[in-house]
Amino acid sequence: MIRSENTRFVNAAAIAAALAVLTMPSAGSAQTVRDTLAIDSLVVTATKLPVPAAATGAAITVLNGDDLRAQGVRRVVDALRRVPGVAIAQLGGTGAVASVFMRGGESDHVQVLIDGVQVNDPGGSYDWAHLTTDDVERIEVVRGPVSVLYGSDAVAGVVQIFTRAGLASGHSLRAQLMGGRGERVGPESNGSYDAVDWNTSVGGGAAIGATALRYAATASNVRSDGAYAYNNEYDNRTFSGRLSLERAGLRGGVTARYVDQVFHYPTSGSGTLADHNQLTDGTALTLGATAGWFFTPTLELRGQVAAHRSETGGSNPPDADGDGFSNSTADVRRNSAELALNAHLARGIIATMGAEAEQQKGSTTFDSDGPFGPFSTASESQRNNVGYYAQLLASPVDRVDLSGGVRVDDNEQFGTFTTGRASAAVQVLPALRVRGAVGSGFREPTFLEAYATGFAVGDPDLRPERSASIEGGAELRIGRAVVGATYFSQRFRDLIQYTFTAEPGTPNYFNIGRAEASGVEVTGARDAGPVDLSAHYTYVHTRVIDQGFGEDRAFLEGMRLLRRPTHQASLTGAFSPARSLDMSTSVIYTGDRDDLDFTDPADFAGRRTKLPSHVTVDASASYRIPMRGAAVALLMRGTNLFDRRFDEVYNFPAAGRLLWIGASVELGRAGSAR
Repeated sequence: MIRSENTRFVNAAAIAAALAVLTMPSAGSAQTVRDTLAIDSLVVTATKLPVPAAATGAAITVLNGDDLRAQGVRRVVDALRRVPGVAIAQLGGTGAVASVFMRGGESDHVQVLIDGVQVNDPGGSYDWAHLTTDDVERIEVVRGPVSVLYGSDAVAGVVQIFTRAGLASGHSLRAQLMGGRGERVGPESNGSYDAVDWNTSVGGGAAIGATALRYAATASNVRSDGAYAYNNEYDNRTFSGRLSLERAGLRGGVTARYVDQVFHYPTSGSGTLADHNQLTDGTALTLGATAGWFFTPTLELRGQVAAHRSETGGSNPPDADGDGFSNSTADVRRNSAELALNAHLARGIIATMGAEAEQQKGSTTFDSDGPFGPFSTASESQRNNVGYYAQLLASPVDRVDLSGGVRVDDNEQFGTFTTGRASAAVQVLPALRVRGAVGSGFREPTFLEAYATGFAVGDPDLRPERSASIEGGAELRIGRAVVGATYFSQRFRDLIQYTFTAEPGTPNYFNIGRAEASGVEVTGARDAGPVDLSAHYTYVHTRVIDQGFGEDRAFLEGMRLLRRPTHQASLTGAFSPARSLDMSTSVIYTGDRDDLDFTDPADFAGRRTKLPSHVTVDASASYRIPMRGAAVALLMRGTNLFDRRFDEVYNFPAAGRLLWIGASVELGRAGSAR
């Protein structure tokens, strides 16, 4: 079995290498491609301050929104497939629930921010299926615990999406329309299905006296008939906007994002095609306002207020007379305010003191009628949290950057909790930089785990899950190429588990599990003018240390954690073989992973199984048509070009080949500035 897995990996690497050769440009090519992985680029998420990535001591990947769109990447979850240390599991095709696992942690161990606003449900869960790249300026991925700045959920890492801020001056209008046709997958499938994807955006800026204003707004719609045989339609409508201003030491802005989506799914919990009319729908509204003010040359006051509301529902009407039905709703709200003081001192020292207050609210309803009669339940929960943090960034001598921080959270459910982080980065040679970091993180219990009634009983006295992490790495620049390697190790304790054997009326959730994850991330990027190559390989070893009750077959002592492959790799090449033609190819390898098979109705606990490894290839091309006063381009893209059939979750076939064709037009000045 080991030899077979290694053979598949070697084959995937050979395919990636062959495509890399194919994507090398001719000597006459002339396109300038930005190096999105440059180690000296400015990042914000790791420290909440704009500092060079190399000075943070953290493992950071930055994805450029313009590059992603040029390469045909339409969903943020697909962009994350190219990030080291990140694994994706989606329950089928477009619109199905998508989860992100980072460095072997759980899917609820990743904090998600949009322009600084937390959009996770309390406790960390987030469905990545509905987040598109239309308005993305850049995506910053920080691996390792960052609870010291963001509190709960930043156990294994943080992903922050920054939206476009508009032009420094002038105005622009852009529109794009794509039509797609895909191959159906799964049982009873035959033929193809259709999809439509359009988006439009405006942006601009102007100076009014001493005040500089910028604005940007985007609207998009993605519709698909679905890859399954029936009842698999998806419709996503997204609207976003951003307004910012800057004036004599004062900088501020407001952001808004609204998503309205409907997803039809014919599958049961085991993945079997079973229903012609069940669906989920939902809306998400994200609002944020920020301001920063240098009231002296060295003292800066920053503040933010934020609100996020997610409303989701599920509906399963009767398929025929006499059938049962079910309906469910969930409404989650997070409202927060944060204030921080930054002191910019001598010798590169920045000291930060901050405080954040958050109110969380959640309510659910569930109604059903089936073979066992009618059932109805409802819940409402609320809790408050206040966090205080301090951070120090310093360069005591040339080529040495240090950082350290501590945070104390005071939560009305679980009391006080302290986390910390320290890192160092040293420029050993002009082309070689080494770094290391240690830190801790935590995840608060979800509303379900703490307050559930009905089928399960929560425990308000649960402790947060916690993690401890250590990592070390190096980056080496060789000409116009950058290669890097990072070793990491994290331990998770007090993991919350569910038990079926609790006495009636007593809690079903307990802090009892422990697990560990360790591995290596290897990255490389090459920017040689007309060609841009980036690649990564990730090895992650996960293991359950304490299985707790031993009832959960997903969590058995000595076994791998589910849906987290040991080996992953990717290679992306973007190039321009002619002045008006841009092309890109991406190859992604995912090694085998463990999962549970629920297809046997007599075995409700599921049977452990192994999902085989697979390789997918995506490609895109755009041809620019010369036209006075406008930028017009013909577009083509394809995902899973070789129609590879595989599951990311057992018995939920992933989407097959999907080919797109369309056009875009842009009027006014192109590009945006931050």
